[in-house]
Amino acid sequence: MTVNNIESYLELLTGLEGNESFTIVQSDHTILFSIARQVYKGIGLTDRQYDLVKLKLLSYASQFTALGYDVVNAVNTTRIPIREFDRSRWIKIVTAPTTVVESQETSYPNALFIAVRFTFQKKLISALEQINDKPEHYDKLNKIQYFNYSDQTLYKIMTAFKDSNFEVEDSIKERYNVFEMMNNNKNDYIPGIYGLKLKNLHNKAIDYMITDIGDTPNTDNLALYKDKSNLYNIQHFDEEDLNLSVSKLTTLSQKIVRRKTSSVLVNSNEYVFDRVAETILELNRYPILVCLNDRTDFASMQTVYYSFRNIFNNEDMCVLYRKDNSSPENIEFNDFIKDNNINNSLAQSSKIVYTNVNKMSKTLLKSNWKPSAVILMDSVRQSTPMNAYIQDIDLVIHYDTDISPWARSGLALGNNIEIL
Repeated sequence: MTVNNIESYLELLTGLEGNESFTIVQSDHTILFSIARQVYKGIGLTDRQYDLVKLKLLSYASQFTALGYDVVNAVNTTRIPIREFDRSRWIKIVTAPTTVVESQETSYPNALFIAVRFTFQKKLISALEQINDKPEHYDKLNKIQYFNYSDQTLYKIMTAFKDSNFEVEDSIKERYNVFEMMNNNKNDYIPGIYGLKLKNLHNKAIDYMITDIGDTPNTDNLALYKDKSNLYNIQHFDEEDLNLSVSKLTTLSQKIVRRKTSSVLVNSNEYVFDRVAETILELNRYPILVCLNDRTDFASMQTVYYSFRNIFNNEDMCVLYRKDNSSPENIEFNDFIKDNNINNSLAQSSKIVYTNVNKMSKTLLKSNWKPSAVILMDSVRQSTPMNAYIQDIDLVIHYDTDISPWARSGLALGNNIEIL
């Protein structure tokens, strides 16, 4: 064996070559054996690996000398060329990269992404995890994370990495500086409710919100503004006022108001449906669209009906589908609708509308009626024709014991489902 380069001495020290015995410090075992296996397979050292291995081998010089090896001169020579390693870290705004399009099996012709590139470091990974926004795609080969563009996501990413020596485009720096200025002067820029006053919103939007809620913000209705904050684009609330308002609500209503996503799971083992009806009324979340599935539609319709029958008149309810009279169960379903006078046509005044989640109702599509909330009786188990319609609603309640793995992944409605 010819031992005249740094790789050969590393293989000798770790026992991959030769028969000599060396005493290796326990703390050096993992890193030295890992790199030794790498070069033994013909993969060159990176510059940092070279510096580390050279330092470590020289620390064992006395053992090499005792065995007649000249490690001091050999560590300056490599058997395999030093591997170039791209450690660049940068943040860019890009349009749909090929890797993203291919991974999604679709096209994003005008979509913008925030591209973040860095090699693995625990500190940087930890910083990225803190922003709570998941990347749309990760290019493992080039070490690039792609995030769907939004000003909020860009601000979070820049804040997380601003002291980590990232190369950043001038246009992004300019945007970030604007965001920083706005964030430091929220009263003048960020849409919100300050001192129970709506600020930094268009006058028409303010008029719409006040009409929708029924009054200007106060400690009695501030929770209602918070409940619809995503719909209204209200980004700031004075925490003390908000806490006071939310504390006046029932437990379930408080959880729904504090939700982080538009879709939530209300566990039917923990909350009887009367509590859901109570929340709908407390938050003024009607009219509601109730989505039934073929497995449990009759029992679910009865549950919803009996919870609301003393609140809304039967003529305010509407069922958009019927079943073939091919079985006693189907006949019973149709008779229940008729006997309780909820076989009404869809109208702008309809408060509760039932539909089948597996069939997109043409009546619903053609009408101007829009629900304020959607309730799915039993969690959606698979993609349904109603998904596109439902995903635009800012409050979707899954009433079930659990979310199916498919729905839990966020595929059901295009976003995550929060378990209350």
